Amino acid sequence: MVTAYILARIKPNHDREVLEKVRKLPQVKDAITVYGEYDLIMKIEVESLDELDAFIFDVIRAIDGIKSTTTLLTTKLPT
Repeated sequence: MVTAYILARIKPNHDREVLEKVRKLPQVKDAITVYGEYDLIMKIEVESLDELDAFIFDVIRAIDGIKSTTTLLTTKLPT
């Protein structure tokens, strides 16, 4: 299982519609709008890095209103 956070910049006046669209995607476990450099943060869970690549390039970046994304992969810390 791969968990990542995707930070997105959204075109003006598209925040609500983009948030609504991403929340419907099964890979998106949580999504919130925020103030600051980024407009939206999504928590993503997929089975592999290949699936993550496809999800970002073919699904997330294809959503009208998304200007750019930054992806942060989570780490596994020793317990």
